[in-house]
This record gives sequence, C-alpha cells and structure tokens, in this order.
Amino acid sequence: MSARVSSATPRAAAAAKFVAGSRRRTTTSSSRVATRRVAAAATAAEASTIEDKWIAGSVERCAIGAGVESLRAGAVTQLARARMPTSRAEEFRFTDLAPLLTKQPTAADASKADDVDASAWTFEAASASRVVLVDGVFRADKSSIDAIAKGGAKISVSAAAAGDAAPPAALGSMTSTGRGGVLASLNAVMASDFVHVDVPAGVTLDVPIHIVQLSTSGDDAAELSSSAPRIVITVGERASVEVVEEFAPAPGVSDDACGYWHNGVCEIVIEKDGRVTHAMVQAQTRNAVHTRLTTLTQAESSTYALAEVNVGGKIGRHDLGIEQLGPRTVTELSCFNLAGAGQCMDLHSSVTLDHEEGKTDQVHKCIVSSASGRGVFDGNVKVNKLAQRTDAGQISRNLLLVPKATVNVKPNLQIVADDVVCTHGCTVSDLEEEELFYIQSRGLSPAVARSLLVAGFGLEIVSKLPGGKDIRDRVGALVKASLDKDDVQLVA
Repeated sequence: MSARVSSATPRAAAAAKFVAGSRRRTTTSSSRVATRRVAAAATAAEASTIEDKWIAGSVERCAIGAGVESLRAGAVTQLARARMPTSRAEEFRFTDLAPLLTKQPTAADASKADDVDASAWTFEAASASRVVLVDGVFRADKSSIDAIAKGGAKISVSAAAAGDAAPPAALGSMTSTGRGGVLASLNAVMASDFVHVDVPAGVTLDVPIHIVQLSTSGDDAAELSSSAPRIVITVGERASVEVVEEFAPAPGVSDDACGYWHNGVCEIVIEKDGRVTHAMVQAQTRNAVHTRLTTLTQAESSTYALAEVNVGGKIGRHDLGIEQLGPRTVTELSCFNLAGAGQCMDLHSSVTLDHEEGKTDQVHKCIVSSASGRGVFDGNVKVNKLAQRTDAGQISRNLLLVPKATVNVKPNLQIVADDVVCTHGCTVSDLEEEELFYIQSRGLSPAVARSLLVAGFGLEIVSKLPGGKDIRDRVGALVKASLDKDDVQLVA
C-alpha cells in the first residue's frame, strides 16, 4: 500500500488517502488469496536453494507474500551459500547468537497489529510528524504526518508494499552488494513493506520526523515472532532533517512474554551540503533479539550526527557503516549502551574516509550492571590515502558495576594518509574512587554518590538526543528502569 502527502494536499484529502490505504491493506479478495498461495509456493522454492537449514527455514516461514520484489531476488542469491555467523567469525566473536539460532523465527501475526496502541510513543515536537510501523509494516491509521506535509510542497513520507509504488533508487543500493552480511540479506527477503522519507534539495524541515517501530510477540516459546522493517532516507543538496527512531515492544509485551526478533535495515543518502541529525532509542524486552543495520553515504560538505541509546534486548546488535564520498564531510557518532542481566549490547561501526579535510568523531559509552551482562564495541575508522588533512577521533569508555561484568572493546584506526590528526582510546573501570570521595565530601552518602555518578555517565549522550526535553526525560526513565532491574538504585 502507499501513501504520499505534500503541503499542497488538503488535510482532509490526506486523511482520506491514508484511510483508503489502510483499507486496501486489510482487504482479502479471492484474487489476493490466490496471489499469496503462489507467493508461498515461490518462497518454498527459493528456500530449497539455500544450503543453511536455519536460514532456509527462516526464509520459508517469514518471507510471506510477494515481499519487496526489488530486494528479494538478489538477497536469495546471496543467501544460497551463506552461513549464519558463529563465534569463529571475527565480527561475532563476542556476540553469541544462540538466543536467535535455537529458536524458529516465524512471521509476525498480522492480526495483532490492529489492536496495538502507539499513543504512548510521542513527544510534543513531533506530535504531527510521527510514522508508525508495527512488526515492520507501515500503519497509516496510527501515524500522523500533517506537520511533514506543511514543511514544504515536495517533502513526503511514503510507504509501499510490493507492486503498489515504485521503490526509490536508494532502496537496496548499499545492501545489494553484501553490506550488512547475512542479517541484512534476511531482512531483504523477509521485508513486506518499506518506508521512504524524502527531503528534497534546499528544504529544511523544522520538526523532527519520529519513526516508531513496535513489535508484537508470539505465543510459542520455541518460536520468535519476526519482523524486517526497511527504512530509506534521502536528503537532497542543502537540505536538513532531524530523525528520531524508537524501537520498543507493543503494549502488553513484557520481559515475561515470548521473545521476538526485530531485524531492521536503514539506508541513508545525504547529498552535498545536506545535514541529518539522527537519534535511536532501543528499549526492547530482555527476551527479544534486536539486530539492525544502519548504512549511509555522505556527499561533499555534508553532516551526519547520530546519538543512540540502547537498553533492551537479550541481544542488541547494531551494525553501522558510513562512507564519506566527498571532501569536508563531517560524521559525529555518539552511543550509550546499558547491558544488564543476560544481555549482550554490541556496536560494530565502520567509517571510511576517502577525501581531504574530512572529520569524524566517535564517543562510545557502555555500562554493564550485571555479572551475566556483556558490552561489545568494535569501532573501525579507515583513513585512506587521498583523505589528507583528516581529523578523526574515537574514544570508548566502559563502566563495570559488578565483579565479572564483561566488556570486549576493539577500537581500530587505520591510517594510510600522512597529513592527519587522528586519536583513539579506551577505558574500562569501576567508578573512580577519587570521584566518589569528591561527592561524598559534599555530605552525600556512598550509595547516593555512586548513584549520581552512574546516572551522569550516559548523560553526555542522552543530552545530544534531538526532539526536546520530553524525549530525553523518557530516555532517562528507560535507563533508570533498566538499572532498577539489576538492583542498581538511582536517586530520584
């Protein structure tokens, strides 16, 4: 289904179009049923060509319907001889995928999406610029994009199932070459919908676009209800936009519910002098598996600034790949991960600089609050020969609150150019005794002093989230609730 809105479209007409799109999505005519049967047979045939049994079974159960045709064919070819990664693969050396591989991924139950209430995921600045996906499928009836339409005649948010709208050229342009590996290819096969956010040249949107991605769970503990959201963001020359992504369980899905698998991909293209300010807040249940790929290209003099906070998931894995395609390009990356009992929070990032006077600055922070928690950071910055006068910085700071808590950190700075300013570093520690003493000397108890230092550790990242005070307050509450689960008490 598709929906496209511009400021030239009256609000009533836009609403009617959304309703029409929603009705089309729920219509089940006999011809559509026949089409689905043909698609199911085709999916089974595709799965039979895949050597890895777990991948083949997941494709057969999750790649329902026609899917996004432009993505699926190439992805099936990539998966034919692929294998799910194990700890023997360097990129998954410290990330155990057993919570995923010991379960049977199945397509999410589409009927559950109708009853999902997304009203809790909103904030004032984006009250009329919210795009909602449930189990990876765009829901026009739960979205509100009037403010986006008012931002400019050509600004649009569109969503389309296969065959209902021509996909943007950027869809699959970065993952079709194998970027993102097996998980990205599985997303391409499993995706039944995509959302395209397009900001034309010269347009600055004065409200953030809020993309809410909610997941339902199944009823069988041996299975994982699975979704494959696909987001494409294209930003034209001299254009600017703020995007806030939130990932969360649907209302009623708790840590005690059956697990689910969110396997998302976001592709971003930023043209010359464009700017994207990007926030991600991941707060899945501790039974969930959350994997996502964010991949983007930046043209000359463009800026990309990312701030992300991750507190949820038994596995929370983010693969982030950035290519600077022009000179004077700026990339700013900030991440705060919180790993509690039984959680593995993993950030794998890669920034490639190929042109002069590029700049990249990355700050990674991680708290591990349980002996069974693990933090993983693998950060790669590659400064190639032509990237002269580059300024690149990378720092990872890790806080272990209990004995036997674990972090595995691998900052990696590869420099081929000879006229650069590049630094990187890493710290792993408990709270500093000098800091505790300083706060206690102000008359506070040891417990309160420790609590304040823990609360302030991630504040640098949280304060960078766009969207205003209410979204930052919500993220602060999520961090506090996650620490509470591991008996790390914070002062009010």
